[in-house]
Amino acid sequence: MIEQLLKKTNDKKFYNDCDLKLESYRFQTSDHTLEMIFSINQNSYDIPIEYEEWKITCLKTEKFDGFFWSLTLPYVKMKILEHHPLLLIFHENIIECEIQGKPLNVNEFIGEISNILEKETGNWITVNEYLWNNEEFYQKYSKRTIAIPKSLGNSIMQVCKKHDMDFQIKNEVIGEKKGYKDKSNVKILIFGNEDVSPNDFNLCQPYIIAEELSQKELNNANRYS
Repeated sequence: MIEQLLKKTNDKKFYNDCDLKLESYRFQTSDHTLEMIFSINQNSYDIPIEYEEWKITCLKTEKFDGFFWSLTLPYVKMKILEHHPLLLIFHENIIECEIQGKPLNVNEFIGEISNILEKETGNWITVNEYLWNNEEFYQKYSKRTIAIPKSLGNSIMQVCKKHDMDFQIKNEVIGEKKGYKDKSNVKILIFGNEDVSPNDFNLCQPYIIAEELSQKELNNANRYS
């Protein structure tokens, strides 16, 4: 695990005194191994005091996202979570649902589905993953199938009923039948800051979803050993 980095980045002084910077990363598609090199720079009145480099290795990586800039500020506080909206597809059964009909007001229908997903998943799962906000689409196609985590089914069904649309669960996908989504051991390493946003609400915090995580403090001579 990565206890040292978790403790270091969550220290009260870390946010004010240090920069956490992603220097480089390498992802091996053959075995889904992700290696990331981070530097920690501690400064005082712009005078460097301490410089460290760390490698985080993630095995059986399913997804990583949000690393758009080298500096992770304000999301510098690492935390490992075993329960998170992004893990629903891996931890829960998947239900395949058939929706029939056309909402009288497409924008209102999509808005209510979006509100449900914001409430239940903190916008980590968004409406465009399942439905189109396009009236022409509903005119051409009166029936569509979506596959969603089981816990979201009842709330979406209630919105469909409100808009006179038929919602039926056609199949429940369990265990190995989920294919690559059958990963009950995956966890999420989130780079967050709950002073800015809770970790279960999406404000573009960087994250990694993987089964195993480890750390190694580096010297500059050998980053990928």
